[in-house]
Amino acid sequence: MDGIQAHFIVSEGTMIIKQVDPAREHFRDYSIDGTILTIAGITIDLALEEGDQEVLIPFGRCQGRVHRGLMPCCEHVADVVIPPRNYQTVEVDGPPQGLTHSGIGEVEELPATHTETVPVPLDGESVVLNLWPLDKTWGETMQEEENGLE
Repeated sequence: MDGIQAHFIVSEGTMIIKQVDPAREHFRDYSIDGTILTIAGITIDLALEEGDQEVLIPFGRCQGRVHRGLMPCCEHVADVVIPPRNYQTVEVDGPPQGLTHSGIGEVEELPATHTETVPVPLDGESVVLNLWPLDKTWGETMQEEENGLE
């Protein structure tokens, strides 16, 4: 497998989980509830993060604490990939907003319906959570912090 990085992919019903290196221990402190993702106590509403372009949210660990974003001293633990928002065209009752009778003396008939483009709710199954392999000292560092040692 020269130059090919292996991914272990698991669908958890509400999200695609990828282990970047399935042969190594990976980050596990996450939970999913609909479009709410919690990573190491940090809660993200994926639907609120969704945009018109793909959104990448990295998570790093520095000095034993997981945080959103990466800094040069951080260990990369996870990232969330939210695909671009989808839209659909729907038929709406009534004339478009702002459309009024414009002619003087000649009355135009206003349309009974019109179409609008509206965002589709986020499909959680299209979101990807990449779990990165952990440094061997991850468990030791966490145990030391819980015991008050650093």
